[in-house]
Amino acid sequence: MTEKPKETSDARHDLLDSINDQHETIPTFEACLNAHGMYETMRFVLRLSPRNHELMETIEAGGFESGAISSETIQAYSTYIHETIHWWQHVGSTSGLLFSLSYLAQSHSSMEQLREVLTTFGPKKPLKGWTDNVLLKEGVSAQAKLASANIAVNNALDVDYYKSYAYDPRASIKWMIDQNHFESVGHTYFIVYGQLVGLIGDVIDPELSALPKITDWDAEIQRLNSEQVEGYYWRSPVRLPAVGMRAIYEGQARFVQLQFLDGAQGHSLPCTEWRHMGYLSGIYVEAFDAFLKLSGSEWPEQISDPIVGLFLLVCDLAINPTRGLQLDIDSFEDFILDVDVGIRFTRLSMAVKELSHLKAAVKDFSREEYIAISNDLIRETGYDHPLSGLQAVVQWGGTAPGLAKLMEEHRTFEFDRTNLPIRVFVSHFVAFCIDKFETPEFFCWPGKYMSGGGDEKDVREVWLRHLSLFSDRGDKNGVYPRKWPNRSEAAVMQTFNRFYGTITLYDLTRQWILKDGPFVYDYRWISENYSQEHADAWANDTFKQTYGVTLDEFEIVQ
Repeated sequence: MTEKPKETSDARHDLLDSINDQHETIPTFEACLNAHGMYETMRFVLRLSPRNHELMETIEAGGFESGAISSETIQAYSTYIHETIHWWQHVGSTSGLLFSLSYLAQSHSSMEQLREVLTTFGPKKPLKGWTDNVLLKEGVSAQAKLASANIAVNNALDVDYYKSYAYDPRASIKWMIDQNHFESVGHTYFIVYGQLVGLIGDVIDPELSALPKITDWDAEIQRLNSEQVEGYYWRSPVRLPAVGMRAIYEGQARFVQLQFLDGAQGHSLPCTEWRHMGYLSGIYVEAFDAFLKLSGSEWPEQISDPIVGLFLLVCDLAINPTRGLQLDIDSFEDFILDVDVGIRFTRLSMAVKELSHLKAAVKDFSREEYIAISNDLIRETGYDHPLSGLQAVVQWGGTAPGLAKLMEEHRTFEFDRTNLPIRVFVSHFVAFCIDKFETPEFFCWPGKYMSGGGDEKDVREVWLRHLSLFSDRGDKNGVYPRKWPNRSEAAVMQTFNRFYGTITLYDLTRQWILKDGPFVYDYRWISENYSQEHADAWANDTFKQTYGVTLDEFEIVQ
C-alpha cells in the first residue's frame, strides 16, 4: 500500500461485517445480497456483497497504485481479507483441513459398506431411519445383518458429532449427550482423525510411510475405553473449553481485519470507538473476551496494542494441532487436549497468565517474536512448537511417495480425477505449510503486513498464492473459479467442474445416510444458467455411476 485513506471512523456495517454459515444452515446464494462477506464451509465458496465486488474491481484495476483509495474501498478490502482468512483457516490450518475433509469423509469412509447395503437390502432413505426401524422391530438380533449399514451410519454421525462439538461445544453438548449413537468426545476425534489420515494417505502415502499408522490406534482406543479414561468411554463426563472453533475463527479473522484497517487508515481508532460502532461485539469478540479473562488481561485501548498481537498468536497455535496428522500420537490419554481447538485455546490463554511478560512481547510482528513467544507458550502447555508441525509437512516431500505428483498437479491445476476434491485440498494445505514455514509471522499477523506495518517484508506474492479458489460475482448468480497466472484457463475450469460435480455427490450421499424425506438436489447456487430438469438428470446419472442406482429408485422411510 502506498497511500492512506482519509478516515475510517465512518466505518459501515454493509462493508465490514461477515456472516458465516452455522452447522448446516447455508444462506440463499444470490451474489451475497444478504451478507457483506461470507465463507461457506460445505460449499467452499468465498462471497462478497455486490457493492464490495464493485469496490474490489477498483482495487484490481490498480486503485491502490494510483493513490485513489477511498475509505469505502479500504473497508471493502478489509472484508475481503477477513473472508480470505476464513479460507486460510479451512485449507491451511490442521483443524480447518480436518473440518473441511471430514465432510468428504462421510462418503469416502463408507463407500464399500454403502454398496453392500444396496446389494443386500436395496435403496432405503434415510439409512439411519431404516436401521433404527429394523432394530425396533427385530431387536439386537438384527445387529449382525445390519453391520455394514451401521458402519456407514455411525461414521457419518461421528463426523456430525465432531463438527458440532469442535465448532461450538457449549451450544451443542446437550444435543450430543442426548443422542444414543454418541459415544464420547475422544471417540469422535479418533474417528475423524483416522478418516483424515486415510484420505490423505490414499492420495500421497498409501503405505503410511510418512503419516501416522492409524492401524496401530485400535488397541489404544480399546484400552482407553476399557480403563474408563475420562473422555473416551460412553457417557463419560465432558469438560467444555471456554470457546469453540467458531468463536476462535471469527475472532482471528475480525482482529486481522481491524489490524489491517488500523494500519491502512494512517491513524488508530480507540477500541471503544470500534466497539461503539458494533465491530467489537458478539461472536467477533467472544474468543478475545475469553482470552483476556483467562490470561488476566484488560481490554486494550488500541488495536495496535501488543495484547492483540498475542491473541492472534494464541489463535494461530490453537487452530494448528500437530498430533495425529503431522506427528504421531505420543499420549493417547491426552489426545483431546492435544487436538481440540477450544481446549488448546483455553490452555494457551491460561498459560499467558503465568507468563505475564508475553503481554507486551509482540512489538515488531517478526519471525523472531513468533518463534520466541511460541517457545514460551509450548514449554508452559506441553504442546509442540508450531514450526515442528510445519516442518513435518515440508518433509513429506521426501517420504510420501505420491506428493511430488500431487504438487505438480497443484502447479498446473491439472488434477487427477480420482479423489479430486481431496487432492485439491491436500495440495493447497501442503503449499500453505511450505510458505508458512518460511514466513510464519505473515500468516499470524497478515493484517499488519497487508497494511505495511510488518517488518518490511514483501508479502504480496505469498498473499496472491493463497487466495480462495472459488467465489461468487457481483453481477451474476453462481460460483466461479479464480483465474490464475501460469495456469491455463481450460485446466482451471475443468478442475472447477469436476470439483463441484464430486461435491454434490458427497451432498447426496450424506442426505441418503442421515436426512429425512426425499432427496433435495437444488444446485442453482452453482450455476447462473441453472435448469432443474438438467440438474435432476445429472444428479441421477452421477449417483448411478457411483452406486448403481438412481435417486428415483429409493424407498423413503417414514
